[in-house]
Amino acid sequence: MSRNPDLSRRTLLATIGAGGVAALLPGCRSAVEQADGAGAPTPGGVLRIAQAADISPKTLLSQNNPNMAVCRTVFNTLFEYDHRTLAAKPGLAESFQLADNGATVTLKLRHGVTFHSGRPFGAKDVLFTLEHLRKDTTSSQLKHVARAVADASATGDGEVRLRFDHPVSNLFDLFEIMLILDSESIGDLEKGSKLIGTGPYKVDSYTPGSGLKLSRNEKYFKRTYLDGVDISIVTQSSSMLSSLKSGQTHLALDMAPLDAASVRTDPAYELVVADPHDSTFYVASNVKVAPLDRKEVRQAIAWAIDRERVLKQVLGGIGSTSSLPWSPSSPAYDKAAAGRYHYDPARAKQLIAQSGAAGAHLDVVYNAGLATNAAIAEIVQYNLKEAGLDAAAVPLQAADFQGKLTSGALPGLFVNGHGFGHLNPATLVKGAFPFNADRNASNFDSAEYRQLADTLWKSTDDGARRAAAAKVNAFLLDEQFVSDLVVSAHTYAITRKVRGLAWSMFDYLNLDETYLVGGRP
Repeated sequence: MSRNPDLSRRTLLATIGAGGVAALLPGCRSAVEQADGAGAPTPGGVLRIAQAADISPKTLLSQNNPNMAVCRTVFNTLFEYDHRTLAAKPGLAESFQLADNGATVTLKLRHGVTFHSGRPFGAKDVLFTLEHLRKDTTSSQLKHVARAVADASATGDGEVRLRFDHPVSNLFDLFEIMLILDSESIGDLEKGSKLIGTGPYKVDSYTPGSGLKLSRNEKYFKRTYLDGVDISIVTQSSSMLSSLKSGQTHLALDMAPLDAASVRTDPAYELVVADPHDSTFYVASNVKVAPLDRKEVRQAIAWAIDRERVLKQVLGGIGSTSSLPWSPSSPAYDKAAAGRYHYDPARAKQLIAQSGAAGAHLDVVYNAGLATNAAIAEIVQYNLKEAGLDAAAVPLQAADFQGKLTSGALPGLFVNGHGFGHLNPATLVKGAFPFNADRNASNFDSAEYRQLADTLWKSTDDGARRAAAAKVNAFLLDEQFVSDLVVSAHTYAITRKVRGLAWSMFDYLNLDETYLVGGRP
């Protein structure tokens, strides 16, 4: 049992293997490093953020890119991973105690915390959020962990005990992503009319399609510097870049990679590359659509795609090519296996001919609202035509694409992005929709795969986890219902006025220590 507020990497990742923690990329600095050389932090000023898409209040409990500026700004989680050690640092919980071989955890909660409404935070809020997450109508990639809770109760003043049906290796992934919600305003939260959390900044106004205005939470349990935060919705990446360079914006979230790369050479700005490396681009197959029902064809597609071209031409060199979904920080990462598939059009053409699929028509579907995905789809289409398939890039509007994705109704191949390849492997194979062994966007179903996923999730035996991880890698490389292309990263393009910027291991902006050089005008 442990009451140490820092959770060792060995405990956290359940000793699945000796994986290295990813180092910061060149140009990516921690909050402390960003503050160096700028003198003492200066209070005041409003941080102006631009992002491409409007927030989605109903999906706050899942990782959803449009919410990354508000999740950790308006809300808090129970624990937060240290990026270098992956130790669990206190959030709304100050310490934990494990028992029953990890199947029971007792959390000691932070005292003196209040919601933006003034109501005190306590054990009932943790229990409410957990129960809300378990609902069918709540979106979350960590729902499987919440549903494994057999009993949840308040066991004392500011204390919660959770007992699971079995040990879960990715418990602290849940604690990192689960925003603690205000039970009294949950209906208004889902409608977007009230967003009430415990975080450093409170929402003063939200105009759907336009943006949000936030002001400092004077009762926050940590010191902060900014007077407020303005978040604007700017749908065109080129407009985000113009806004940044004109001084209207201090921080642009996830600009199109080539626009973001253009900032690198300008000394007035900095392109900060998030170290979790959990933005992976892929092409996947609906295995119910011929000829994608044959793994030989899916393997041929994996050989056909020019990953290096995707990396350089579309992503501006941000990331690395890979045949597997894992970031180097994942204990399931295997460098040799990640390099399995590479651009080999002759081999792809031969496999397609041998499988009898030459000339077969395939739609390559993508979200028309995402310029990056559109550019990748064009490359995929070209490469597949080289390999002997009649491929056609098919744009769908965002709502149509998402609806068909979640219902498994995309009519062939589809280009998209995924996360969750950077922490515990169980989270990807049990929760990330492209790979979920229980139900996924490809309609891929395998008892063997489900068993491997469950072993990664439930087993307390080190050797069993290591073996399962290696088998998962071999299985994914063989079946190719998802063909990963490039493991990339989220980016924050900032002016040199911004200091102390940080983010969670799920890339949620953390503005606790952020300030503007010069402070209040």
